[in-house]
Amino acid sequence: MRKIIATGKGGAGKTTIVATLSRLLAMQGFRVLVIDTDPSMNLAMSLGVPFSMIRTLAEDKQEIKEQLYDEEYDTDEYDENETGHQHDWNIDIDAFLQKYEVTAKDDVKVVVMGTISQGGGGCICSYISLVKRLIDYLALWSDQYDIVIVDSQAGSEILGRGLAVNYDHNLVITESFPKSMEVARHVLKLANDLNIRNQLVVVNKVRDTKELDIVAGEICLNGEGIYPVSYDERVIEADRMGSLIIDMSPDSVVLADIKDIMNVVTEGFVKV
Repeated sequence: MRKIIATGKGGAGKTTIVATLSRLLAMQGFRVLVIDTDPSMNLAMSLGVPFSMIRTLAEDKQEIKEQLYDEEYDTDEYDENETGHQHDWNIDIDAFLQKYEVTAKDDVKVVVMGTISQGGGGCICSYISLVKRLIDYLALWSDQYDIVIVDSQAGSEILGRGLAVNYDHNLVITESFPKSMEVARHVLKLANDLNIRNQLVVVNKVRDTKELDIVAGEICLNGEGIYPVSYDERVIEADRMGSLIIDMSPDSVVLADIKDIMNVVTEGFVKV
C-alpha cells in the first residue's frame, strides 16, 4: 500500500488537488482511500459527499481507542515514537470501515478524522493518533487499498506529530508567495526528519513559469522535484458550485498537470 500525505499552508489549494488526484487515480483502477485530517473538514464535500453522510472518527474516539490500543494507553498523551502499546489489532476492519467510510465519485473512499466538538476540548493530538493507528493497521493487515492519501491540516504541525513516518510521498503544496513558501520550507525539513521517501513541491495556481524559479530559489530545493499546477478560473467556479474541475472542464490544463503528479506517485507501483 502506497502512503501519501499532502501538506502546505492553508488556502494553497491542498484539498482541491488531493480530491482531484484521488479521482484521477481511481479512474486508473487504483483502490484509493483519502483521509481528511484537516479540522475544517472540506475534503468530503469536494468529492461530492454531503457532510451529513459522514460519521467522523472523533465522534467515537473512546470506542475506536478501545479497538486500536492497549487498555492502559491514553491517546490524549500522544507520542509519535510510541510502538509498544498496540495489542494484536483486535478489530473487525470490515465493520469499522462500514461505519466510517463513505464512497465518493469514481469509487474513491473517504474517512474524516473530525475535530474538537466544544470549547476547551483540548488539541487534536489524540485524533491524529487514531488516524496514525488506523493507517498502520491498513498497511500491515489489510489489502483493501492500493493508495492512501492523507489531506493534512494546514501548516506543518501534523508532521511534528509524527503522522507520516516512512510514508512514500509528501506533496508539499505551495503558492509563490512568501508566507506559503515559508510553510513549504518548514514542511520539507520536518518530512525529511520523518524519512518520507519522496517529496514533491507542487506550485499551485501558476500563471507564469517564472514562479517555479521563485519557489525553487526561496525554499532551497535539495533534490525534490517541483511540479506546476496551472491557474484556471474554472477551478474557482467549480468550487463555488461544490464540484471539481474534472467534472466541469475535463479539458483544463490543471488536470494534465495533476496527471503528471499522479504518474510520479504511481511510478513502479504494481496493483494487486
